[in-house]
Amino acid sequence: MVPTKTQHGRFVAAILSSTILFCDYGYAATHKQASRKGGVPANVRKTSHSVAPQRVRHPSGPVKSRAGEEIMVAVNRAGGGGMMRHETAPRAVQTVTKRYIAMQNPTSTALDLVKNLPSVSVSANDSSGILGGTMNIRSLTDSDMGILLNGVPVATAYYLNQNVDSENLDHVSVTPGSAAINLPVTTAAAGVMDAGTITPDHKFGGTTDFSYGSNNMSREFLRVNSGDIGNSGVRGYLSFSHEHARNWIGPGTNERRHLDFGARKDFDNGSYIDLFASWNHQFTSMPLYPTAQQFLDKKHGNGTFTYSAEYNPKMPSRYVGLVGNMWDQFFITAPVHVVLPSRFSFDFKPYYVYNGGYSYNGSLFNADKVAVTQGANGAALSGQVPTTSTYSVYRPHAGAVAQLSYQIDRHNTVSLGYWFDYQDNQVNNLYSVATEDGRKNYPYAQGTGLFQNGSRYMPYQGDAGWYNHSLFVHDVSRYFDNRLQVDAGFKVSMINRYSQNYASRAPHMQENTVVPLPQLGIGYKIDEHNQIYINAEGDYRMPDPGSLSAVFDAQRGSYVGNPYNAKPQYLIKEELGWRFNNSYLMADLSFFNYSITNRLVSTSVYVNNQAISTTINAGNQTARGFDAMVAAHPIHHFSPYASIEYLNTSMDSNLPTTGLLNGATVSDLLPTKGRRAVMAPHVLANIGLTYDDGKLFGNFAVHYTSAQYTTFMNDEKMPGYFTDSIAVGYRFPSFGFVKTPVFRMNFNNITGSFVRTGAYGLTNNAHATTGVYGSAVSASGSPTYYLYPRFNMTGTLSVSF
Repeated sequence: MVPTKTQHGRFVAAILSSTILFCDYGYAATHKQASRKGGVPANVRKTSHSVAPQRVRHPSGPVKSRAGEEIMVAVNRAGGGGMMRHETAPRAVQTVTKRYIAMQNPTSTALDLVKNLPSVSVSANDSSGILGGTMNIRSLTDSDMGILLNGVPVATAYYLNQNVDSENLDHVSVTPGSAAINLPVTTAAAGVMDAGTITPDHKFGGTTDFSYGSNNMSREFLRVNSGDIGNSGVRGYLSFSHEHARNWIGPGTNERRHLDFGARKDFDNGSYIDLFASWNHQFTSMPLYPTAQQFLDKKHGNGTFTYSAEYNPKMPSRYVGLVGNMWDQFFITAPVHVVLPSRFSFDFKPYYVYNGGYSYNGSLFNADKVAVTQGANGAALSGQVPTTSTYSVYRPHAGAVAQLSYQIDRHNTVSLGYWFDYQDNQVNNLYSVATEDGRKNYPYAQGTGLFQNGSRYMPYQGDAGWYNHSLFVHDVSRYFDNRLQVDAGFKVSMINRYSQNYASRAPHMQENTVVPLPQLGIGYKIDEHNQIYINAEGDYRMPDPGSLSAVFDAQRGSYVGNPYNAKPQYLIKEELGWRFNNSYLMADLSFFNYSITNRLVSTSVYVNNQAISTTINAGNQTARGFDAMVAAHPIHHFSPYASIEYLNTSMDSNLPTTGLLNGATVSDLLPTKGRRAVMAPHVLANIGLTYDDGKLFGNFAVHYTSAQYTTFMNDEKMPGYFTDSIAVGYRFPSFGFVKTPVFRMNFNNITGSFVRTGAYGLTNNAHATTGVYGSAVSASGSPTYYLYPRFNMTGTLSVSF
């Protein structure tokens, strides 16, 4: 008898279910069963002795029967409860999936979600996720990394919370040693972190959740899915969230409002349009970052370094009411993929990001030194005047990637592409008189602003940015039944940087740079379970355009170019890796070697006896080591995970500095050659364990970072530390129109540790020393640090409809 379509769908689903042995490849249940059991059904664990599991090729997507009772088998190539995903690219890729994301605190940013990957060491400001943070990766920072959302650039890691709500994230991937040739990145020296958003659902519905936790944190989230809109093939979703929280240390509150919008249109020939847009508005009260001594004093109860809740007109810089950020971000991208005749295809990926707002802090303005008035026609001020210093910022960022691909034959696909990128950073520094009770005035209010000679007093007013034109060619070859894959490409970037300070007589500064970027990756699948790969490429990081700023030469009475104007940081990187994956576990081992030229460092230098803060080249650096990851598919509902990185780094050059020799300030070098690079721990290690039986679920993770130096002279070190987190939750049965109610609790810093997790500000040398040429080099200050938030917890109730 010939099976019907429905019977055939059930037969395929049954065969797949019977061959998935202790793995995390998906769920299988009817809608009726899911409703009765409540939410996600338990993993399929049946075995069949008639079919060898390793000989079955699992599909890459869900299998559905369209008639009768609907059965779905979804495939998820993840292990360790979603803390690791099986990858096939010929380069190191480390990914967390939706399964893991759904267990974590909904306030988590992409930065929080990757903190247990082997290459990453994360430092966060708070437990609510509003204040962002930073990360270090293979001796480099997130400033050296391309930060992407859906494959297009967004703000740095510090502002990751502004990009997307965690409920709308599908995965977050880190490629620590490479960047695909067609990605729009100018800072890919440390690789790329790319967060991918969910695809709009075909059915109408939605999700809502409410969270409450430590430090008076409250958060509300609502997402509505349109489903397929008529016969148009268009579907989308719109979500909104609101969050409020106190600072975990010291006074101050933070508030965030966020909108996400996604829409997709698929065409029958494989073409599609995929739109994503987000808007974020937030007000934050910024924390202070302690030195090592301030941290130890606070830890032992002998002092404090936080802002004060009481206003003192003699110390306005310490009052929390005069410190903060008001910030807006708008982001939109609409990738288009067009399948053309004759084996051609075209991809176009435009993007636009707007960042704007102002940051402010209290200050005592010396009106006896700088003659100013309050208001354009107001009375002259004198003495020490309590004011608010405001930096008003406007940052437009736009660009597009166009790529034409041609499938030469069944083995080769070649692509030609062009990337254009424009970024501008406009900054105005304004001063306003504070009220008598310590409240800030609107920075653009004329009546309370400081004026000089009838014009608004602005010690800095300027902009800096770049234009980037990049051309690339890329070829992907596959042979031996797709077991061998060769990715080869070349990109050349032509960048025009510019900088201008309109508040001074400094001339407009600009510089053109051409950067060649070769790339080669080879992956070979030895058998169904083993793959090896090698990858070699050149990557770079553009220096801050502000480093072009001209410097005033008092002797000449004119501006001269900054002699420390930095060149692009360039890296040659090699990777060698091995992957393993079967029905029980997956493993990934990669060895890497970095050769860094023109290492970019932010520091202070003297130019013509004038101290300036700028970005300089600190010479060369070498970094090498290995990453190892292993994760198991569910075994009696348990999914373990572990990872480790060993890193060995050395500075290969001496660092430029200034010192005193015979009573005169001279240029010199700090003897840093051969010392370990800053923020480069020898060991990063993680363990995790996930339990999920379809109803009860939980996740436990511990991270360890070994000691690391925070000065280039290696004369101040931050000790090693542990961080930890626990998530536990339960999926309740559905009832009525309410589907899959879930309650979960998230706990961080279970032991209540008070530790430093990273450097907020690095320094050259914490103690006075002697330069290479014999000058006396004074201490350049004390590094400042991020602190790990004390024990905190969040409870979340979520439902779908």
